[in-house]
Amino acid sequence: MTFWQENYSFIKEVYDTRWQKMVEWMDNVEMAIQKVCANKVYTSSEYKREKDNFHSLCKNLERAETRKWLAETLETLMKERAGEERKEEQKKLEMVIERHKTLIPRIQETLVKTECYWKCYSYGDDLIPIFEFIEDLKNRSVKDVQAANQEQTEEHMEKQEKVINSLENKRRMAQDFIAKGEKLMADPNCPKFLEGHLQKLKEGWEDTMEKAQARKKALSDNFNSWESFEQQKVECHKMLDAADKEFASIKKVFDLKTGPADFRRRKALADNCKQAIDNLYTTVFSCNDCIQKMLPLDKKDDMAKQVKALENRMEVLGKTQNKLNMIDDFNRRLFEFDACVTDMENWLTETRGKMDDIIKPSYDSSFSPEDRVTKAMELQEDILEKSEFLKKQENEKENIFPKSDEKVSEDAKFFLDRLTSARKTIDALTEEVKLECTKFSQDIKYWAEFQTGVKEFEPWMKAAEAKKMNGLTKPENLEGACRVLEEAKGFQAECETKLKILDEAAQSAQLMTIHAEADERVSAFKVRWDSVHDTAKDWVARMMTLVECWNKLEGNVDLLNSWVADSTTAEQENCGTIPIEKLEGQLSQLKVIFLEKQKLVDELEAYGVEEKFKNDAIVAAQGNIAKTSESEAEPLEEGLDSVEALPETEAAA
Repeated sequence: MTFWQENYSFIKEVYDTRWQKMVEWMDNVEMAIQKVCANKVYTSSEYKREKDNFHSLCKNLERAETRKWLAETLETLMKERAGEERKEEQKKLEMVIERHKTLIPRIQETLVKTECYWKCYSYGDDLIPIFEFIEDLKNRSVKDVQAANQEQTEEHMEKQEKVINSLENKRRMAQDFIAKGEKLMADPNCPKFLEGHLQKLKEGWEDTMEKAQARKKALSDNFNSWESFEQQKVECHKMLDAADKEFASIKKVFDLKTGPADFRRRKALADNCKQAIDNLYTTVFSCNDCIQKMLPLDKKDDMAKQVKALENRMEVLGKTQNKLNMIDDFNRRLFEFDACVTDMENWLTETRGKMDDIIKPSYDSSFSPEDRVTKAMELQEDILEKSEFLKKQENEKENIFPKSDEKVSEDAKFFLDRLTSARKTIDALTEEVKLECTKFSQDIKYWAEFQTGVKEFEPWMKAAEAKKMNGLTKPENLEGACRVLEEAKGFQAECETKLKILDEAAQSAQLMTIHAEADERVSAFKVRWDSVHDTAKDWVARMMTLVECWNKLEGNVDLLNSWVADSTTAEQENCGTIPIEKLEGQLSQLKVIFLEKQKLVDELEAYGVEEKFKNDAIVAAQGNIAKTSESEAEPLEEGLDSVEALPETEAAA
């Protein structure tokens, strides 16, 4: 039996122990790798301890002797052992060796990482004083400070200036640390916590610088606010004094030209003043806000009261605006009031003319009493409507004009006088139109009586004028002439009867308030009646003359006929004849009467009578003789011829 076989158990135990230590070493190495590469952020001392532990484990990294010894020892021990046991032990050893081979690159990589990590941890340790410095300056920039006046603010500004100077002095160092950190971060093995450190450094530095600058600006604003607050407050009070004075001076101007111009001027002034005061107050208010941030508690109320006093005084701006709006409304209402009063005055003038036309119509007016009553009632309604309209203006007067116990300017008095005058005028017109309506109501009755008479008289007048135009009928004989005479007398009597109707109508017209038109119609009818009546009287006179003439003519003709008859009888009986002188005288008289009758007939023709007679007196006589027997007519004609021939015979002898 060999040495190895005899000492197998002992050697195997030594082998197992060394194999186990190899495994434990690898376990410890892996555990150390996990610790040094863990995501946990160590302090530099903690990491140094882990790093040193890892490095101590990695001193004999190759473990060549151990591996060689384990391989040789296992081979010697397993020569006489069963195949299964040998394979199992060999497999275990191979696994350890394989694990070791795999672990070596990882260890080498971790060694590199630990170096980088250690630099980063060292970098972090170096950042601690920087962070403390930044934090200290940051705290000094954000801590509450109080300034009760401008001098205290100035002291704080000096302190803050030192803080900013300290930051500026450390700026280069901070930039170097940032650059170093960025360089470390360029290493792919750089741990994640370094990014946090670097970000913290950047943000901390920037934040501290911003807060320091913000504190400096706040102190500067506070310092300026103290000065601006006092200046702008005083200026604002001055502007408010002017605004109070302007508010008190705003008055109603009762002038249609200067009033709107004054309003526009004051409106522009008020707008500019309001804008200026608002800007001043805004400045004072913002200055107070800035001062209040650092003002001690016991000083805050006093500053707030000063601002509140300005705010209270600024109410005058709203009052001024309201008063100007009232003035603008007043100007508009005054303009409308003036337009209404002017319209009323024009209407009153026009209505006065209408009233005069009703009371005293013009010559060519065709108003009847009914028309006048209608017009008067319409006018009365218009006056009542305008009176109500004027009442609205009187109510408006109470709203826009001074009260009775207030002072009234001359311009305002001008409007009030116009309104009072319009009221007096319209009241007088109201009473006048009532009175005239009462009068015109009676006129209707008299007008009806007048119209009744006219309606009866006028048709007769037209018929009488037509009768006048037609003239007298030409009488053909004495009987006809007598009949025409009677008709003429009847026409004259009818004219005189109808005149009474016209006189009664004229009397009714005289009772009317206005009867000029009726008088004109009556006068016209009178003229026409006079013309017709004169014609009727002339007709009667002419016909009486004609009848008388005709009677004479017929008497002479009868006498002449009797003479002729007597002459004829005497000749037959051989008696004496009628003296020639007597016959000549009778014939001459007959001719004269004939000429007179002919003249009367011609005059009748001048009145439009138809010419029916064209024969002379002899023809008329022959006509009359023709009414007798023809036997009597022939001797008469012969007698007339003989009578006519007598002068010629006498002349020849």
